[in-house]
Amino acid sequence: MIKIENTTLRVRKIRQSRNGPFTVADLSTDIGEFRVKDQLLDAFDEGEYQATVWISEIYLKQYVAYGRGVTELRAQLHEVQIEAAAELEGEPEPIEPDPIDETIPERVGYNQTAQAEERESAAAVDISALKAKLKGVGRRKSKAVASVESAAPANALVDLFGEEVWSRIQGREPVKLDSTVDRARFREQIRTLSTLDYQFNPMEQTFMPVDLVS
Repeated sequence: MIKIENTTLRVRKIRQSRNGPFTVADLSTDIGEFRVKDQLLDAFDEGEYQATVWISEIYLKQYVAYGRGVTELRAQLHEVQIEAAAELEGEPEPIEPDPIDETIPERVGYNQTAQAEERESAAAVDISALKAKLKGVGRRKSKAVASVESAAPANALVDLFGEEVWSRIQGREPVKLDSTVDRARFREQIRTLSTLDYQFNPMEQTFMPVDLVS
């Protein structure tokens, strides 16, 4: 494990993937420049971040994308501590392959595939209605929570987030996600939180209800 202070992470959001938006980053350090494509950055908005990073691995990655060979020196981040954030200057969105597609998925049986598709479909059903029910939970907590618990997509969202995190969402509390879960699932959690009016705080690496963001 390597700890490096005073680094710069230039994070770009890539939106053209069939698997949903993801991020890539250029990491500038005193020991060199690295490419970062770790899923923990998928929660971050596009921007330039001053940070202390803990690197678990540095390796050379070669792949073919869009008809050309690419060689990158990558750093795998174990942890990131953000000290400052700024917007990136306007630049065209780069064309990048999705890291999910770099790994050949394991063979999945029919039942497993069907269950995954059903979970994603159910989580998307009536999300706007659920969002409306969640509003005002902090002011009228007991009634609102009871109402939300009876909402149709609640079971699917418990499956998506887990009982503990979903309980915090119901209470309109800050939420910290586990970035080590399946990457597609992690992205789905991020998209759903955005729909439910949560915003990512990079300093705390926590999703906050927008009404609590000053």
